[in-house]
Amino acid sequence: MSHIIGVVSGKGGVGKTTFSINLAAALAEFGQESIVIDLDIENPNISLQLGVPPMPLTLQDALDGSVRIRHSIFYHPVGLKIIPSSITPSNKNIDLSRLKKILRELDDTIILDSPPGMNEIVKSVIECSDSVIVVTNPEVPAVTDALKVIKLAKWMKKENIGVVINRVRNDAYELTPDEVELMCEVPIISRISEDSFVRKAAFENIPVIHKNPYSRASIDFKYLAARLLRKEYKPPSLLFLRRLLRFRG
Repeated sequence: MSHIIGVVSGKGGVGKTTFSINLAAALAEFGQESIVIDLDIENPNISLQLGVPPMPLTLQDALDGSVRIRHSIFYHPVGLKIIPSSITPSNKNIDLSRLKKILRELDDTIILDSPPGMNEIVKSVIECSDSVIVVTNPEVPAVTDALKVIKLAKWMKKENIGVVINRVRNDAYELTPDEVELMCEVPIISRISEDSFVRKAAFENIPVIHKNPYSRASIDFKYLAARLLRKEYKPPSLLFLRRLLRFRG
């Protein structure tokens, strides 16, 4: 049986798509195969961020019953499996009621990258998910909007909800983890560091783990993957020196 992780956010711009891609890459480091599905049907970004060429078959084709969902998987050169949404506007009728049914055809861990906000697609993502990860930034507007989607998930009877604070700078202008947890009323499962290597990796259409496995964000993602898989993770020794030797990467 697959395990479905819904990645949601209250607002756009918090790094949710980047998070979904890198979470999949981190899970692969521990031997856990996963598939990232772009559910942001109106404004898909995963294909653009990973340099996926125009695909003849996409999520929309699976949702309308034209093909089996496995036929729309793209295998990225670094080993990630992606099911993109079409970036070309289409007149196809998107039947979200089929989403849960077609996801049952997949055996791997499934990461659903949802659009921001609380629209019908987000509700479908939450409904299909075994675990809900809410991505936010350590700022009042982002956390306030995160709280709205958390309340929606609780209203939909979801119990396995966790918050990830993304793009953490550890400066005086951020909310503290305790403040975020108090506002959201669900546990923080990870803090992902603000890291220039994330932008560099996105420019090269690869996850940050493949750009620099010793960067702060890479280590954060590995800690999170280990936590989700209930495995122990110890970062490499001499980490500061390894980073120093690769700072020009």
